[in-house]
Amino acid sequence: MCAAAHGWAGLGRIVYVASSGQLVAWRRAWGLPAGPVAPLPVKSVVPGAVVDGPAEALVDAMCALHREHADRSR
Repeated sequence: MCAAAHGWAGLGRIVYVASSGQLVAWRRAWGLPAGPVAPLPVKSVVPGAVVDGPAEALVDAMCALHREHADRSR
């Protein structure tokens, strides 16, 4: 997600499925290196944002998509 652009554009509420912290943990568990960007919480990037997430019902599906991508990238 690009929280910075979202904040600059003033789009309002930010809703996300999985956090950057979750992605970092998944990658670490899969033996992958850190990603190319800093895993900052949305509120660190856009302090005044209204934020909802993670969407617990969709986290497993998001994890599977990231795992599939990681497997193809090896």
